[in-house]
Amino acid sequence: MLACFCHFLFLMQRCGATENIANANCRCGFTYVRQIFYIFIVSMFSSQVFADKNIVPTSIISENKVCIQCHENENKQLINDWRNSAHAKIIPVVDCISCHGGIHEDAVVKSRHDQTCIPCHGGKEASVVHSYSSSKHGTLMKLEKNSYDWNLPFVLANYRAPGCGYCHMHKSNHNVSTTVRHDLMNDLETKYVTDSMSTVCQDCHSPRYISRLFSNGEGMLEIARKKYREANNLIEQATTEFGAEKLATANRQLMKMQQHLRNVYLGAGHQSPDYQWWHGQPALDGDLLRIKDNLGELRRLGK
Repeated sequence: MLACFCHFLFLMQRCGATENIANANCRCGFTYVRQIFYIFIVSMFSSQVFADKNIVPTSIISENKVCIQCHENENKQLINDWRNSAHAKIIPVVDCISCHGGIHEDAVVKSRHDQTCIPCHGGKEASVVHSYSSSKHGTLMKLEKNSYDWNLPFVLANYRAPGCGYCHMHKSNHNVSTTVRHDLMNDLETKYVTDSMSTVCQDCHSPRYISRLFSNGEGMLEIARKKYREANNLIEQATTEFGAEKLATANRQLMKMQQHLRNVYLGAGHQSPDYQWWHGQPALDGDLLRIKDNLGELRRLGK
């Protein structure tokens, strides 16, 4: 019956339904009432055939709750993981249909392509996307994506280049929040995220190599933190001398430092040298110098 209802909605859209459904004619010549009757008969028959042969019919799913009702019985942990993730907690919610689409038979393959993730994460030029696409993994993905079998699960190095899903939804993990750092100014999440991501990296890389990369990345992030802390402390000290209006320029520069700090994190996580360095550490150096220069200028003018 789900297939019947979904197919009816699909036909209504394709045929251009009007408000007067009872008398409106479909583009194929049938009235909608007659269409409903035929769809009902065919669906009842086909549902029994599919049930006997254990085949899932082609279906269009329009509501997230339809997915949850079925999959919660099959894999409750998967649904719970999604509910605990950032995807389920933001507005608008990133639900099953957002990633898997409404065509049941295409749901797995659609969700595994990076193009499904990119629009919601700011587009190709956004730092979180561009830091990956400009990395070695991202370059390999561009060159080889058309040769991959996207029906394969995200395990055991089934894809030579890991995309968004392979790293952040490894082994069907639907709580993407376990794979990212949320507070970059401390290392409280370091062990948890490192353990989670090391499992992913070990599909392709040796434990020693992974350990060295994580150690180097954490070292680079701590250097970036020191630059931000120094700038923040300088502005806090200046609040005893100047009002908010005069410190507006310095505070705007400090906001830019937050993005450049994040660039260092993205560069380390995605192994993108451009973001570790060009868009990261040197950018932070420039921010800090500008803040110092701005505060120095305020003091000179105040004398």
